[in-house]
Amino acid sequence: MKFCPNCGEQVDGDTRFCTHCGYDLSQAAETENGQPAASQAPIEQPAGQPDNQAASTDRVAQLQSLSKNYFKWFVDSIKRPNEEVEAQKYFGLVSMLISALLLTFAIVAAINRFIKQAAEATNSTVPMKSISFGLDFKLFILVVIGILFYVIIGFGASALGNKDGGVNFFDYVNRFGHLTNVAMILNVILILSVYTITFTSGTSLTFIKQLGFTLMVLTAISLIWQVGYILSINQSLHAPRFDKFYVIVLALIVLALAFYIFGRVEWENLALDFSSEFLQSNSGLGSLF
Repeated sequence: MKFCPNCGEQVDGDTRFCTHCGYDLSQAAETENGQPAASQAPIEQPAGQPDNQAASTDRVAQLQSLSKNYFKWFVDSIKRPNEEVEAQKYFGLVSMLISALLLTFAIVAAINRFIKQAAEATNSTVPMKSISFGLDFKLFILVVIGILFYVIIGFGASALGNKDGGVNFFDYVNRFGHLTNVAMILNVILILSVYTITFTSGTSLTFIKQLGFTLMVLTAISLIWQVGYILSINQSLHAPRFDKFYVIVLALIVLALAFYIFGRVEWENLALDFSSEFLQSNSGLGSLF
């Protein structure tokens, strides 16, 4: 019977990675007298089973274990967002990436839906297409940068606000992700709500009603991120240099300034990219813009 030295769970004797926490068991393989496992006689592989096949099996088992643990961590964060749970150090980053993908998908879906409906409303003879992959990717990068503002500024405020500076980056990201994972569910709802909007609705009142729900979901997502930002900093300040209130207020001011400067710099560039995109492929809709 073999147990993982990292999490204590029982594991198979021939596996390289723990199927519960993903720990590399080869690091802990030592003899009773303290000699490293590399000095031991090599274990004979079964006939017909090459080393690369065994390594591939271990990688699959590790991936399955990490996926299972991430899903468990995600569910726990939905049930009890403010209760810290031990997690692998990259779980928070995975949540940030998924959030960026979902939010970008919602933005692109809204733009493409507008383009299609605008073409139908104007009976354009010029076939309209969706925005290019290059523009999709740029929107994704902009969303990622916005998320990084939350993460980096929040971590910086936590590290500088502590007397000992003892804040681990991955622990902070996991804490922030644990508090904001519920926004991913709202991101999915946001995507679905986009497909209920008719941009060329006959009356402005109908359009406002359709857009209202989408804006409400978007506002809820923004509030969750703001609350998660505040709570993650608050929970990371174990030995604050000065009152937590002022650390959090300063972090909020820096975050607002970062978004303001970033918006001023990128807004015109993004507008030019969209104009160029539409002029190149949809010159027949010049009167619409």
